[in-house]
Order: sequence, then C-alpha cells, then structure tokens
Amino acid sequence: MNLQQIFDQLNITQANPAISIFVPTHRTFPDNQQDAIALKNAMKELETRLSENYDKREAQSLVQQIEQKLADHNHNYNLDTLAIFATAEDTQILNFPFKVKPRVIIDQHFSTRDILRELNNAVHYYLVVVSRNQGRLLEVFNDQLVRELNQDDELQGLNFPIENTHLYTTNSDDRSNAIKEENYIKEFLNRIDKSVQEVYKQNPLPILVVGDERIVSYYQQVCDNPSAIFATVTNSTNLESEARLLIDDAQDKVNLYRTTLQQASQAEISQAKSQNLLIEDLSSIYRAAKEGRVDQIFIRKGYVQPATIDEETSSVELNSKTTNTDDIVDDVLSIVIQHGGKANFLSGDFLDDNINLLAKVRY
Repeated sequence: MNLQQIFDQLNITQANPAISIFVPTHRTFPDNQQDAIALKNAMKELETRLSENYDKREAQSLVQQIEQKLADHNHNYNLDTLAIFATAEDTQILNFPFKVKPRVIIDQHFSTRDILRELNNAVHYYLVVVSRNQGRLLEVFNDQLVRELNQDDELQGLNFPIENTHLYTTNSDDRSNAIKEENYIKEFLNRIDKSVQEVYKQNPLPILVVGDERIVSYYQQVCDNPSAIFATVTNSTNLESEARLLIDDAQDKVNLYRTTLQQASQAEISQAKSQNLLIEDLSSIYRAAKEGRVDQIFIRKGYVQPATIDEETSSVELNSKTTNTDDIVDDVLSIVIQHGGKANFLSGDFLDDNINLLAKVRY
C-alpha cells in the first residue's frame, strides 16, 4: 500500500458531489461479522443525505454505483477501516490499516484528512529482520502488520524470507577464518539489502532493523541506503517468531521516533510564534490558506469542525444552525496542500489547552 500515492490521487479530485465514507472494521472473526451491518448503516445515511440535497435520480444512481462496487467485497479481508471514495464517474473501495471515526462526508472534494494524518504522524515502516541464517521483510503500520513479504508477493525474484545457503563455519580461532566468516555474513546481508532496496524503490518507507548487535552492525555497513534506517533493535529474542512478537519488540523505538516527529512540530510552532508568523483564528487561517500564504498547519488529532463558509468574505462561522461544510479542517487541509503547504497532526501533549488549529504563514 502506497499511502502517499493514494492521497495524491484523491486530493486532486474535484466533483459535486464527492462522497467519502469511513467505516471502522475488524481484522478477525467473529468481530468482522458486524462490519456488514456498519457498512449498511453508512449506506443508509448516504442515501438519506443525497436524497435531501440532490436530484432523486442522481442520488439513486450514485448509491447503486457504490453498491455494485461493494458487491464483491469480502469482509474476511478487512483491515481497520473500510473507505469508499465516489463521484458520479467512479467509485474506489480501500482497506486502511488504521482506525478512523465513522463518517459520511458529501462535499466537492474527498475527505483526505485521515490519510494525511497517518502520512505525517503515524509510523509506516519496513521491519528488516536479519540473522546469519535468514532475512525477513515486514511492512508495518504503527503496531499493525500490513504484510510480510514472501515468494507470493507481486515483486518477483525477491523470495523473502531469504535463506543463507552458504554458511561459513569454523572451529578455529584463527584470525583469517574469523575474517572469512565476517565476509561471508556480509555478502549474505548485502544480498538481503539488495532485495530490501528493490521494495524501497517501489514504496519508500523508513527502515527499522532487528537482529543481534553484530549482525545489525554488519547490515548497516553494507546497506546501500543507510540514511533510510531510523532505528535498530538488537535485544530481540524473537528473530524467527511470528511477526506480532517482532513488532512488539520494536514499539519502544517506533514510539521514540513518533515523539521526535511531534517535538519537531512543536519547535516549529515556537519558532513561528517568535517570528510573528503564527495565526490561530479560524477565519484568518482560512483566508491565508486561500491566498496561498500558509506554510504549515498544526491540527489537534481528532479535531473535526462543521462550519459555514462565506466565500465572498472568506469568513468562517462555527455556530450557525446550518452548515455548508462537514469539516472546515478538511477544507483548509486541501487548500494548504494544493498550495504546497504541509500539515502536522499533534496529540494534546504537544498543544496548549483549547488550541485545535494553528497556522504558520509564509509572510
């Protein structure tokens, strides 16, 4: 799954309506038996809202198009969220390895905030497991396995797990034999890395390496792209265990990496404030976004805000009885990204109380 490509594709779509549906799902039986009911309820909500705001024939056509696309969906293969993105021309059904709030959004662009949040603050990475005997490659999203690559993967010729069929063994303490053994191991690790880099080229993600201290050190020496390695774990006893145990062993390093990303955003806020480039009034942020002046926005995780936008004045009203956008945050996000800005999603620990949205402007 290349989340960046998915986001880029969805974010450029403009349509009326552009429908986004998010249904939390379950990976395992029997919990996934309730997913079909949740999806049915979301479709009922969509049908009701479309019939209230669009031509009846158009509304029925959209619903039928989505239902036809869902006809072959198998809930036994669900991950954590089922996402539907639909216009009058096309419908996409996606499974995401992260949880989102259940929502039905009807707008003129797709709701991509959850994808962007994960791109910026979740840790989506490759876990490379190395030993003198074997190399394994896992794609992981936070603490959830996306896949473990094997001979059935679509990238041919990689053949993970990669076995070392030319082990060098010696009972001698002779230094020359020790050097030969080291070279044999490095040659094997280099073969693993070549396959890792082939996967990396298809979908560049940060890399975490797991193994004993000596083997990990050798791998870092032969790796063609050492800057992609964000952490190593050298105390795991689970090198041949199921993926879940390997992922558990890596979580301290993953959490530390995530905290580092959050701290960098916090530092950006402080710097912008000291330079008088930080704004927090929602109408001011919206106007600055429309003008292409927003360099970065900082959003409290989970913050969703229905609002009414007055396009003539670029003002935002939060307390009106009727709204014309399901989420002003998503609207701002879309505009900022289109103008080359960056979004940062922060937990409450990294934002002052009562602050939900901030923007750093370019001038």
